[in-house]
Amino acid sequence: MKVAVGVIFNKNKEILITRRPLEASHGGYWEFPGGKLMQNEEADSALLREIKEEIGIIISDYCFLTEVFHQYDDKLVHLLVYKITAFTGKPQCLEGQLAMRWVSLSELKSLKFPEANHKIISLIDLK
Repeated sequence: MKVAVGVIFNKNKEILITRRPLEASHGGYWEFPGGKLMQNEEADSALLREIKEEIGIIISDYCFLTEVFHQYDDKLVHLLVYKITAFTGKPQCLEGQLAMRWVSLSELKSLKFPEANHKIISLIDLK
């Protein structure tokens, strides 16, 4: 399963995270916004579409950061991770997320994320 993921930074170098719905896989865990690629969709197009659908912002500056492969018991996920540094609009929970917040890198490390996201957090720490 291919997923486009946005690591969104604000002007204070905080990172935007959302909390997964309880009924979802890894319910209640925090995550970086994003979503699955549709068939034959390019990753950057999926990123722009999913971020707008999920949190209502229009991305204006982004770059590819890395890709992460992670095998869960029931599926292999392929995360295509982008760093987002500029956008318009005010982020809001539009697709059932339990919460949304801006956090520092140190706070990010103390929160519960799905395993595949741990690799992203480690990479952010190196930047």
